[in-house]
Amino acid sequence: MKHLRNFFFLVAAFHCSVAVGQPVLQHKVEKRTIEVENGFVKIRLVKTSSGIRQEYFARSGASWHLVVNSLSRPSVFPDSGVQLYNARVDSSHRFLVAETMREMSVVVKNGKEIVVKLTGASGKTKLAQFIGLQRGQRFCHITAEADLVGSPAKLDYLLSAFTFNSPGAPQFVHTPGLKFDNEDSRQNRFKLLPGKDQVIGDRAFHSPAIILQEKKIFAALVPDLDAINRYAVVSPDARRSIDIARNKFSVPIIEEKYTMPTGLDLNVKNGITPQPVFSFGFMDNIIAHHIRYQRTNDQTMIRTLASNKLRYEFDLFLQADLVAYNGYQQVIRHLWEKYGHRVFSDRPHLAMPFEQYFGIVDSITFHPSRYPDIDIPLKGYEDHGSWLEFELNGMPVGGYRSAINWWNDVLHNSTFWNNARDASGFWFWGKHMNRADLQDKAKRIINFCLAAPRNEHGLFATLYNANDKTWGLQFSDPPHGKNQFFLRQSHSYDVPSMSKTGAHLVDYYLRCERDERIIQYLRPYADWLLTAIDEQGSVPSYVTEKMEQSTLMRYTAHPAASMWFLAAMFNATKENRYRQGAIKIAAYLENEIIPGAKWIDMEQYYSCGAKPIGFLKDVWQNQFARGNLAIIWASEGFAHLYNATNTSKYLKLGEACVDYLSFSQCSWDPHFIYTAFPFGGFTADNSDNATYLDARQAETVKPFIWYGKVLGRQDLVERGVAAARSSVVLMNLPSHKENGIYSHTNIYPFGLGPENIDHEGHPQSAMRTCASWGEGSGIFTGLAEAYRELGGAYIDFKKGTMVGVNGVIITKANQKPGQISINIQSSFLKLKTPWAQPFEIFVTTDGISAGSYDVYLNDKRAGKVDLITKRGFNLLVYPDGSFRLE
Repeated sequence: MKHLRNFFFLVAAFHCSVAVGQPVLQHKVEKRTIEVENGFVKIRLVKTSSGIRQEYFARSGASWHLVVNSLSRPSVFPDSGVQLYNARVDSSHRFLVAETMREMSVVVKNGKEIVVKLTGASGKTKLAQFIGLQRGQRFCHITAEADLVGSPAKLDYLLSAFTFNSPGAPQFVHTPGLKFDNEDSRQNRFKLLPGKDQVIGDRAFHSPAIILQEKKIFAALVPDLDAINRYAVVSPDARRSIDIARNKFSVPIIEEKYTMPTGLDLNVKNGITPQPVFSFGFMDNIIAHHIRYQRTNDQTMIRTLASNKLRYEFDLFLQADLVAYNGYQQVIRHLWEKYGHRVFSDRPHLAMPFEQYFGIVDSITFHPSRYPDIDIPLKGYEDHGSWLEFELNGMPVGGYRSAINWWNDVLHNSTFWNNARDASGFWFWGKHMNRADLQDKAKRIINFCLAAPRNEHGLFATLYNANDKTWGLQFSDPPHGKNQFFLRQSHSYDVPSMSKTGAHLVDYYLRCERDERIIQYLRPYADWLLTAIDEQGSVPSYVTEKMEQSTLMRYTAHPAASMWFLAAMFNATKENRYRQGAIKIAAYLENEIIPGAKWIDMEQYYSCGAKPIGFLKDVWQNQFARGNLAIIWASEGFAHLYNATNTSKYLKLGEACVDYLSFSQCSWDPHFIYTAFPFGGFTADNSDNATYLDARQAETVKPFIWYGKVLGRQDLVERGVAAARSSVVLMNLPSHKENGIYSHTNIYPFGLGPENIDHEGHPQSAMRTCASWGEGSGIFTGLAEAYRELGGAYIDFKKGTMVGVNGVIITKANQKPGQISINIQSSFLKLKTPWAQPFEIFVTTDGISAGSYDVYLNDKRAGKVDLITKRGFNLLVYPDGSFRLE
């Protein structure tokens, strides 16, 4: 290496690897400086008396812009500074990698990548950092290593820390979680540290990144998720400190899963430098309600490790020429392409075909429960388990009821549990399985929705108390000081719930049956909604019984639901006033919500992480209190608005929404999440962020797949399928246990399951709240939407998107005149206990001319298909992995 370094120095060398259409990859080595660049990113490393200063640049036109520096701590650390970065608290167990570096050298690999190696030490602990830059990329890959001393090894933290070259908080900030002080949240929780002593623990790592953007200047730190799994180090005392007690939902501790955690941190108000400081590396945390990851700055955070060798990796994105606010979109695509796609392709997700899951839910949730305290029968009603059906106003009605025992007579159309949403799935499965009884249930749901009493302006009730046969306007009442869930009566209307319910009813009208009663029922509400749009394009979130429009949460992301509803109403009626109303609300979202990702919704304030409504963002990161419900509504709404206007702007805005939504989805298989296989599932918001496999994932299937198909984006189609599959993962089934899909079931019996897992930041199988926010919505929304839109497999030959949906994996597909070739395999063969029966799938084909085609499966001719009258063909899949054209 010395010879290589001297060679470069003697000839003042520039190493160039030229690729057609790409800038040059080059580096320069001088006595005290190394520069590396690829035309997009430049890294300058400078030896100083205090170590090696690391500077990271991005190109803007013909010049370079400094974006990121390695953190340089002051010689005297201020008492007001964020003490996480005070390594002198315990220099034997705290290591900031960059400041220990003393020597550097260059390795060139195959002309496609340059790697700079930095080495140093802290006491007897040896450390190294590798910075890799590849041709054509707008990020560098950084690896940090440490060889700890001692037996056993002990560590407080090992961190790579940087500053973002912008004074104060950037315009756009994203991390996986909030930080907030107790006085800010007014939660009055015990044992809470100030926000500046909180970090982002890896239990919030669904699709982890720190993202900072100030106008065109952009940086993102993206942990290498493969490295987190590959270099996991077991610790007997890490992940054990938690201020939330274990309870009946907790699952057994598996010692080898308790590893030294990685963590992220961002502080824009750090007391060290005016610039934001951000970092990644190994560090444990103390979990507090709900959910915060705390760190003390004394020896109580030192953990014992099973290995002296530590390694972590990450990608550092750098740009200086971006359109303001939209840098996050490249990061979320990067996460799926690098990690999610491989898990999607290689890891079996479910244990049986979709029809089998349907059959299990069909056999359980519509029949009396065999178990005490689950779906308790209601006096005066026939016992149909989770399903309640009866006569109302002379009409047969029905729907899924609450599974919460003290609320178990409630049928609801809320922003969570929503019978109107599931009606389309009942209709689909009834048609798919030739089951008239399911289509009858769909009609009963529609009758129930249309039976809800309306006021003279068309505003309607969304809750029915079956025991006393009364309607409630909604299940909370913020205008009257009741910022809580699970009320039976309210004196205010919930506009997002009404608009969401209306949108689902219109969806049923458009995709299932043209029941004109739906439009007639909803038109008065839609007409009133048009009058409620203000000059900014916003609408109220709450309206009292007296039709007083509340100011509470008016300028949040809630209007997204009303845009969705009005755009859908236009697509159903072609009445232009509804399209114009949707366009006005879209302008509000475009100007006020999307740029800064101001996705504030009521869940942050009334649910598990309840805060006062005045809490908008945390001061330590300058990050909004973001949820994902309104992002789902906006994604749906912009899709409808694009169909209503054929205006590309709305497609682009919708894509921005669905991309940001993706940060809530688990894009990998973290080794420390073992209650169930979490891939494809969702968390709730950036406060309630330890949750995995939350039932809302079923609602994301439709927008993911729609945008994936329209835009030709393979990642979004795969995300939609992964979300659909994840929506039934938490069904308690022997095959799920045998195959590591849902290994640690809890109190719910065969076929049923909880709303989510790991809710309180440790391995848990949580509470079941409703079939319509669990196994029922998994079947009638999640799987139904994937099956309806894609079939058992989907190929768009023109756009190049292809995906196995129901028990199969497609790795290659192409067509030429008269011939289709597909490489396909059964995903069930990868299971420990494979599915042992033949099953049939429909392969949906798009982007191909009508005609007759010879079909080749895995390079063998399977037969001929007619794509003149059909949009695909049937395949029979056998247990041995062979296929037959039907």
